[in-house]
Amino acid sequence: MLVTVSLGAGGVFAVLFSPPQSPCSGVIGAIRSFTIIADSTGYNGSQYQAGPWPVVTVQRCDHVVFNVINKATESHGFAVAYYSNAGLELVGEANQKLEFQASKAGQFKLYCTIPCSVHNLMLNGLLTVT
Repeated sequence: MLVTVSLGAGGVFAVLFSPPQSPCSGVIGAIRSFTIIADSTGYNGSQYQAGPWPVVTVQRCDHVVFNVINKATESHGFAVAYYSNAGLELVGEANQKLEFQASKAGQFKLYCTIPCSVHNLMLNGLLTVT
């Protein structure tokens, strides 16, 4: 961001503000890959799990890869709060990858972005970044 101010004598005073440096700048984290299967039982069989499901844990600065496979004929979505709120849209039988660097520690919801017949089974996944 550049801020400029005109001075009375015709001069211009400029200040350049840089965005804050990423906490992972220069850090090479591990590659963490997870497979998410969307079907009539939710994500990875979430229908049969008590509590959040699926649950995945990574370290801050890791490179996270979700391989999302839609085994249903209807469309499903997949999103990760904070990291990819818009998420993916997978038509029936499609596969897509969602990749990002886990730069912020905390817990982040994994959820479907497309209402469907099993939508409520796809709203309670959890990513923990330590």
